[in-house]
Amino acid sequence: MPTWQRLLVFLSSYPEEWFSGTKLASKLSLTRSAVWKNMKVIADKGYTVESHHGLGYRLIMDDQLNESLIQNMLTVNKNLTINVFDQVSSTNTIAKQLLTTDLKKATVVIANQQTAGYGRQNRSFYSPAKSGIYMSIALPLIDKEKIAAGLLTTGTAVAVGLAIKKVFHRQVKYKWVNDIILDNRKCGGILTEAVTDLESGRIASIIVGIGLNLTLDQSKMPSELINKAGPIAKRSKSKRNILIAEILNQFFLMYKSYRTGAFLKDYRKHSLVLDKTVTVVVNRKQLVGHAEQINSQGGLILKTTDGQLLTITSGEITKLNLLEGNYHE
Repeated sequence: MPTWQRLLVFLSSYPEEWFSGTKLASKLSLTRSAVWKNMKVIADKGYTVESHHGLGYRLIMDDQLNESLIQNMLTVNKNLTINVFDQVSSTNTIAKQLLTTDLKKATVVIANQQTAGYGRQNRSFYSPAKSGIYMSIALPLIDKEKIAAGLLTTGTAVAVGLAIKKVFHRQVKYKWVNDIILDNRKCGGILTEAVTDLESGRIASIIVGIGLNLTLDQSKMPSELINKAGPIAKRSKSKRNILIAEILNQFFLMYKSYRTGAFLKDYRKHSLVLDKTVTVVVNRKQLVGHAEQINSQGGLILKTTDGQLLTITSGEITKLNLLEGNYHE
């Protein structure tokens, strides 16, 4: 790793803390002259570095994505391949393209901006530059490995929630099956897609897309989202690299044993829908009922208005009655 990146990684571990040139030189086995030269390199690459006589240097965390920073904060699956782009159509689309190259290990695609981001039902996902996390995890599967889709999606939601809690000290709620909610507004979602091998007809790989609103500028948002979407952070002092790394740590910790459903206790505890009246759309048919439980496979158990108990494994909650009012998709 180049010296400037070593210095950047060290400073990013202590955001906005002051370090003298002497202390940095000692910590990284550099000369003071090398510290000064490489701090200039970091600044020239667009990072915000402050220097002050008597205090030294400090890194002001900003919105710039950095593959090296993310890689060096990984504690689980440290051999991940991470691809960072400034702008893509959709990270899921790029992940699909990468899978055609016969990937052998998990690969992550991250973008600063999406021009054609999408969610469930191919709905557009608002993805402005420098204000969100737009990330896809491509997972090649071992032969005959079966995917428990309901558990993978709910497990990913919990992994994201745990990361947000650790980095921002905020507790999210989960709207079955794939929405992340804060302050009764959607701050993110999960999109799991299967890629099929044309010759064998089996699922060859999985793509897990994660989209989060870190901050939002309401003056620039589409009008239809103003009352629906919300940010994770109130101010724009970004921790994108830190949050991305923590999401990846939590995700791969979960993925090792996700079929056990060990995370479902957390998902149920912070569910936005359980014990509420909901409207669910399944195959274009609307079902109204009481959300009874999330079962062991991540499915929603719904008691309909005529008393039937249904287990729904795929569908979408389009209306949710809350004490504070109605939440609509």
